Amino acid sequence: MTDIQKLTDISGVVLAGGKSLRMGKDKRTLEWGGTTFLDKVCLTLEELFDEIILVTATDDYPCGHLPVRLVTDAIPNKGSLGGLFTGIQEASHSSVFVVACDMPFLNPFVISRLCALPENDVVMPKLSIGYQPLHARYSKRCSLIMEKMIQEGNLRIQSLIQDPSLSIQFVEEALFHDIDPHGYSFLNINTPADYEFARKAGPHLK
Repeated sequence: MTDIQKLTDISGVVLAGGKSLRMGKDKRTLEWGGTTFLDKVCLTLEELFDEIILVTATDDYPCGHLPVRLVTDAIPNKGSLGGLFTGIQEASHSSVFVVACDMPFLNPFVISRLCALPENDVVMPKLSIGYQPLHARYSKRCSLIMEKMIQEGNLRIQSLIQDPSLSIQFVEEALFHDIDPHGYSFLNINTPADYEFARKAGPHLK
């Protein structure tokens, strides 16, 4: 693989405002390779983006050691859609790449390849297990539609791809087979069983 190049005209957004109910503890602070889940995600994005926005529900995570700008939800209690809306609003660039904080196997080469695809309002992987709205690229044009969705009480990010005014590109998993053949980059850790699986799998992926 070639060296990773910094991406221009796009900001990285990390959503870290979930309640971690299924895990039973704050997923952001779970240990991962000598650091934490959230720190690992932020440091992975640092390889790619000159601006990283960390969106949380409240200002409750010490991040002075991270290359991020911490912001809190512009519209509280609106889930991932609210966090994404906040990240897009705060971003300096015309589009963002968004990721959840519970994806410890993030692959910078996968992200780089996705972000290098032609410009569209939404560029979202569509895997055999379903759409991946929290490992996707969004343009600033999406924010007006997101705000309307929030006002209407529709908090499903996937509903965005049904809006006819947006240009949408779905990305098949075959695009990443050579650099992430098992799709680990898209793996979310939601439960203690997920965490145990990830800890066992991790050493084999290095």
